[in-house]
Amino acid sequence: MTSAADIGTSTSTSTGAADGTTGAAPESDSVGLRFWHRTFEGVRELFAEGHGEEGGADDPLPAKTYRGLPRHPLSAPGRAVGDARWSFAAFRRAHPGGAPDPDRLDEPAVSALLHCAYGMGRMEVGPHAVWPYHRLVASARCFYPVELYLWTADRAGDLPAGCHHYDPAHHALTRLRAGAVPDVLLDAVGAERAAAASGADGGPAALLVAAVCFRKAAFRYRDYAYRLCAQEAGLTVGNVLLAAGALGLRARVHHRFDDRIVNRALGLDGTEETAVAVLDLRTGPLPALVPAPARPSPPPPPPSTAHVTPAADTLPVIRPAQVRTNTVDRAAWSGLLEVDRAARRTWAAGRPVVDPQAFHLPADAREDGPVLSLAVPEPVPGGVELAAALRARDSGGRMFLPGGEPLPVHQLAAILRHALEPVPSDHTVRDCRPLVDCHVLALGIDGLDTGMYRLDPSPALVRLPGRDWRAVPAMLCDRTPAVNSAKADALVFLTVNRIAGERAFGARGYRVLHQESGIVAQRVSVLAAAAGRSVRITNGYHEGVVRESLGVTDPAYVPVFCMAVGRRRPTAQYEMPLTW
Repeated sequence: MTSAADIGTSTSTSTGAADGTTGAAPESDSVGLRFWHRTFEGVRELFAEGHGEEGGADDPLPAKTYRGLPRHPLSAPGRAVGDARWSFAAFRRAHPGGAPDPDRLDEPAVSALLHCAYGMGRMEVGPHAVWPYHRLVASARCFYPVELYLWTADRAGDLPAGCHHYDPAHHALTRLRAGAVPDVLLDAVGAERAAAASGADGGPAALLVAAVCFRKAAFRYRDYAYRLCAQEAGLTVGNVLLAAGALGLRARVHHRFDDRIVNRALGLDGTEETAVAVLDLRTGPLPALVPAPARPSPPPPPPSTAHVTPAADTLPVIRPAQVRTNTVDRAAWSGLLEVDRAARRTWAAGRPVVDPQAFHLPADAREDGPVLSLAVPEPVPGGVELAAALRARDSGGRMFLPGGEPLPVHQLAAILRHALEPVPSDHTVRDCRPLVDCHVLALGIDGLDTGMYRLDPSPALVRLPGRDWRAVPAMLCDRTPAVNSAKADALVFLTVNRIAGERAFGARGYRVLHQESGIVAQRVSVLAAAAGRSVRITNGYHEGVVRESLGVTDPAYVPVFCMAVGRRRPTAQYEMPLTW
């Protein structure tokens, strides 16, 4: 079962750097780094500015609805989709030739992909069901600001080629444009064409675009909603990668696309709603994929001031009518819109290559060295069914009070071993490790000493000696009383280098690094569900206390995700699973 996460439900504050300053870096006068500071070190002041009210008739709709456009109800998604681990390179290497390998994207695959990525999983009923609609990813207060758009290159059963919006409430697609993916959109995304056996160029089977509708979260959280939207976009992209791997599709994430062209293609205004990530989906093997020439990463270009690029003129403007229910003036979240405008830019062909190593914490000479290898035997292919894991995934209920037997160490290994697996993306020519560091505070693990550990991508857990970790669960219980973090099996923290993000992506680094972290968080959440554990994501932590417990003194590094892992106790919530 799924449940609403605590992302955004309580404040986090920080004491800043060890010398008492709160500046992040020499570039702290940039729009992006000012927003980093505002939503972490300065979040108490941000929340003091006020927030909106929820629960009334003026709330945004939980699912976007278009009017007067062709709709295609999708077939019922399969109860079994495939193994959740096929998207991980290490698992594929361990089982060569076993991964599914479809030769085309058919309608059942489209149905399963979209449902597993962002579909409705259950509905809470009863007089106390405050947030009744639950999808297969965590969302602050179940607002679900992410929207998915699928542009198919060819017909898939009765589904014609074209650009479609996914309606998860009815498991249906609404057609926005007809026809195959245009070259101008492929070029704007940076999706390479593969040389087919005949020598002709072939593109992806489909493009899947994740966009965010800011109003759906900002009517309540104001400027802070940008962080929540970026986190949820990452969780959703992570789910797409898992679902695509289970179905045998090859998915690649594009962060550095031309915003203006992608938004125009989908009929988005770029203010109320904007695209934040694009995945190209392919079938069969991927030989002869020739990326654009790589270049060292230069400083990011200034934001584009052109109204419409000439290439975008080839796409007719569309303004599809949709149902709107919220009338709050978007000036209430002007700071969010400022950083999002600063994140818009165009790239010429040949995106700069990112240096992943620049994003990771340097080695700590005080570490004990690997103390627990996570490269342990796993269930054979088919042993971790993705659809079953997604149905089981939840956030522990509104009051998460973990209980029961400690988590066996071999199950912790199964939950964490794939967390830092490489992600196919436009950061580098080859798949690279997520631009994230992961630490684990083991509290109730049978077979592992209590304490703080660093997750090494080898994969292994490395003990961090001499860390005073005891203040962390106490702080979390104080700031997020709805979660008894002290009873959790483990607390998982994901940390990013915001200065490296600023240098590589400019203001776009804020959303890119939150999305990278969301991919890792969703992997942990789904594999924990397969092991019978819930994962509660919470932003209600004191950023300075977490950094100190990790031994991180450089203020460039900031924890962006906190996850409490534990077994859910029975509650009075009645959560009805949804089937189609």
